[in-house]
Amino acid sequence: MEPRKSNRNKTQQTKVTNFATPAAKAKLTTMEASAAASSAGSGSPFKQPEESTATARDETSTSLGTILTAINTMKAEISSKFDGILTAIENVRRDITDCSERVTQAETRISTTEDDVTMLRKKGKNLEGKNKDLEEKVLDLEARSRRSNVRLVNLPEGAEGEDTCGFLENWIPEALELQQLRGKITVERAHRLGPRRQHKTDSAPRTLIMKFLNYKDKEAVIKAARAKKQVLYNNHPVRFYQDVTAEMHKKLKEFEEARRQLRSLGLRYGMIPPARLIVTYNERSHIFNGADEAERFIKKIQSDNQSD
Repeated sequence: MEPRKSNRNKTQQTKVTNFATPAAKAKLTTMEASAAASSAGSGSPFKQPEESTATARDETSTSLGTILTAINTMKAEISSKFDGILTAIENVRRDITDCSERVTQAETRISTTEDDVTMLRKKGKNLEGKNKDLEEKVLDLEARSRRSNVRLVNLPEGAEGEDTCGFLENWIPEALELQQLRGKITVERAHRLGPRRQHKTDSAPRTLIMKFLNYKDKEAVIKAARAKKQVLYNNHPVRFYQDVTAEMHKKLKEFEEARRQLRSLGLRYGMIPPARLIVTYNERSHIFNGADEAERFIKKIQSDNQSD
């Protein structure tokens, strides 16, 4: 509504101007110019927009400059941090590469070591087998070398005098009542086992071991001693034993129960090198390397006898 009023005033002023004198027109023009200047100075809606547009443009330019500066600052900071991250990633990549190479080398060494261990195990098994064979051969040779030996236990110290072999060759046929061997037995070597005693009565006499030149003489002495059961020397009981290796002695203890049962069954048995039990049953020889195996065989015989 106000713009229409203003237009009406302007029409009226125009009409007045058209009918006014030149002096009045000049005065009116001066008044309009003053009014226009006053209106421009008082912020009238009819002022020109150039000044406000320039101000807005300056403010926008300032804001954009500030934003660009902030963006550039952030970009520099991000670029700096990103460079650090890239450096760290490169270091990690290098470390991973080194670790991968080390793992590859370790795997190669482990594979080589496993191959060596496998080969060494095979060699070890072969050596164990060879060692066992050699041990059995040594035990067999030792047992065979003792086959002509006899141990004499509980013979008083000094009874043999200086000539041990001569004493045994004369005394054994007499003590065992082997008249057919008198003057025929030849003892190749004989000696006491262990260190010499300072006092002869301190403890039990040392065992005397003898080797017969003839294996048959040794067998005759052992059989006669078993048959006589008690052999005396000046009223001192003495005992004759077959000389055996430590391994066979251990086996004899292990086979003790089996031997007792074999005696009760009336079966023939014996020990053969290196340390095995041989049993004769039904005119067949059965050889056992262990006591458990022999006892199972005896139980089978007992079961067969009960079923019969």
